[in-house]
Amino acid sequence: MDKSTNSLYHQMRDDILNGVFKEQEKLTEAKLASQYNVSRTPIREVIRQLEFEYLIKDNYINIPDKEQIRNLFEMRKLIEAHSIKKAILLFQKSDIDEMKELIKIAREDNFEKTMIANQQFHEKIVSATKNPYLTSTYDQLNAVIYLFRKMVVEKERPMLLDEHEEIVKAIEDRDEILAVQLLMEHLDKDLEFGLYYLG
Repeated sequence: MDKSTNSLYHQMRDDILNGVFKEQEKLTEAKLASQYNVSRTPIREVIRQLEFEYLIKDNYINIPDKEQIRNLFEMRKLIEAHSIKKAILLFQKSDIDEMKELIKIAREDNFEKTMIANQQFHEKIVSATKNPYLTSTYDQLNAVIYLFRKMVVEKERPMLLDEHEEIVKAIEDRDEILAVQLLMEHLDKDLEFGLYYLG
């Protein structure tokens, strides 16, 4: 992917995650080429990449089904369980303070801010691995979950931020067993909450 196509990819990906395109809106090559003022060739390449990342399916925004959501969360749990063990070992006071600040931001009465801060909280845990391959995989699967929450769930789960505080406390106390347990329970509740909205 050349520089201009890569720039187009990031712009389209951001637009998908920011809700520029609607769930039932057909994303044809011609329409997107006109919208982004480019030829169809880079559009075609970007669509292929976004299909690979499960953000687009059959020229529409991909809304995952129950099986896909379960599979995504299975991957997410594996990655985050490994990551929080690293965080227990490596996180300094500044890292823990950053997590506390994200919880504070998420408590503001703004769904968009809460969603972003929630995502950044979990990304912070994964950053402890310092593994670019792992974080790239995590970013891709988490983008699908983020989009699903934004387009289908449209609200945050009660007690979510209280659970974040408990997780931070366990990291601060260097209690690996408790931290992993709290995080896995937290993600299981997130999964069940999301599945409820799929009916």
